[in-house]
Amino acid sequence: MEAALAVGISITVIMLTSLLFDRLKLPNILGVLFAGILMGPYSPLAGVSLFGLDFGNIIIADPSLVSVFAVMGSALILFGIGLEFSVIRLAQLGLFTFIAAAMKIGIVYLAAYASLSILGLGPQASALVAIALSFSSTPIIIKLLEASGKSRRAEMPFIMSILIIEDLLAVFFLGLIAAPEGSASEYSFAISLLRVVLTFIFAYVVLSKLINRFLALVSHSDELLILSTVSLVLVIGYVSEGVGLSFSVGAFLAGSTIAGSEHSRKIEEIIKPFNSLFSAFFFFSIGLLVNAGAVLSNIPLLALFLVIGMAVRFMASGLSSYFIGFQGRNACFCAAAFLPMSELSLLLISQGMAMGMVSPGLLGSFATAIIASSFLSAYLVNRENESYNALQNFTPQIIIKNLRLLRSTITGMRRAVSETSRYYNVVDKLPSISHPTEQLSARETLILTSKNAVILSFISSVCFAAIYLMQVPDWNFLEEFFIFIFAGFFISSAIFIVNVKSASSALLAMMLRSSSGGKYAALGHLFCAILFFCLSMVYLLAYNLAPASLAIILVLPPAVFFFRSFISAAKLVYSGGMRL
Repeated sequence: MEAALAVGISITVIMLTSLLFDRLKLPNILGVLFAGILMGPYSPLAGVSLFGLDFGNIIIADPSLVSVFAVMGSALILFGIGLEFSVIRLAQLGLFTFIAAAMKIGIVYLAAYASLSILGLGPQASALVAIALSFSSTPIIIKLLEASGKSRRAEMPFIMSILIIEDLLAVFFLGLIAAPEGSASEYSFAISLLRVVLTFIFAYVVLSKLINRFLALVSHSDELLILSTVSLVLVIGYVSEGVGLSFSVGAFLAGSTIAGSEHSRKIEEIIKPFNSLFSAFFFFSIGLLVNAGAVLSNIPLLALFLVIGMAVRFMASGLSSYFIGFQGRNACFCAAAFLPMSELSLLLISQGMAMGMVSPGLLGSFATAIIASSFLSAYLVNRENESYNALQNFTPQIIIKNLRLLRSTITGMRRAVSETSRYYNVVDKLPSISHPTEQLSARETLILTSKNAVILSFISSVCFAAIYLMQVPDWNFLEEFFIFIFAGFFISSAIFIVNVKSASSALLAMMLRSSSGGKYAALGHLFCAILFFCLSMVYLLAYNLAPASLAIILVLPPAVFFFRSFISAAKLVYSGGMRL
């Protein structure tokens, strides 16, 4: 088939499938992916004849016929994201938004990495696919929420903030995996990381000024501005490849350096039609690579992508939204909105496939999971109440109580930080936080947190023992599971400290409400100070025994609690022990 005919057929099929998906109120991206699957060399239409038309004659057997358009599409996708990116805007998101993003990505990554390792993928492939599974799609989510009339909800600032962080991380990882020293030495990752950081610094400090001056010379003509913009995208992309990064990272940097220019809005408007056309070819080319037979022949991998891409991502997104301050129903809406997997993840997988890190068949399963997760998201965004009620009925009460307790603790921390942080004005604009409708009494809190502390201390001790035994030659096999053991130790220890703090606060509250509470308040604070001092010493000793545990970081929270309790006890003694 001639290239011109392949392009013409492609545009026609893309238009028809996009029209169908638009009528179904689904993102056009899904229609374009579906078009690629229908027209690719593995098309289910091969050998089908209808009304004398043999579909085998119009199937694109050679995906390279549209590869040039696909490369332009991937470049313009990253360029568009770069135009929306701003270092100042990123700095204004607030500390707890970054924590929520880290929590969402971290939960999905750990679950995916562990599952992929069990399926037999290598460490590099597992890490790459796990990262790809962690990100959500900005354009698909926006289109879904606009189609369902949910784009003006109070959760949208939070959702967009998380998407900005994820897009930046995706671009960052694209730069890391493109490095040629992938396995050259133990310092290769540090070298790749340094290269990416220096490239970003050079782009924002030096290149942005040069580009702004150049654009000022051509801004008087729309035609010149279009040609200059496309030229900058391609040149910076190939220069980026020359320094060891990917073409996509260069395209992103081209957009983000222009973002601070006074011409950025005009460029965004005039480049939008070209962006739509060429990005459609990128998704179409991804669809061409999907082999439905190969996907169905590897059901375990597809099932894993569906479970991680739906159930685990829903849970991780819901928890991060809940702990940032949203009520349960609102958190369920955020979880449903975050379900569509990112188109940048396809770029990551494609790059990994080009580097020989993953097999080509994996891309088809991933594209299938993107389509399935988007359909599920479209179904759930209008059913937050049903989702919330189902989770309420399914989740054991002890877990619900612990989640509420942990949420109230994090909410208190967020409020304390926002009152003193330089991000206060931004944090204050986020959706207001209301307290849970059910509050635990001081006695219930004391009992619950004490039980939690006992269980968590046991889990933390077991994980630390495993980290310590890794230093013994006979236990070297545990190093294969280090990331999971370390995560178990660190997370259980952190939650253990939070529960100990909550238990001590509940105990003090009970003492103050008693008839003689004022007399024993100073003694209670002194007891808490001794307890937290001992915890600090325990974690300091743990670090000395096993530095790989990084237990030194866990010394800080109990040390802060120790000083606060000690100062409170001293104030009470000074004032006669009669008031806090």
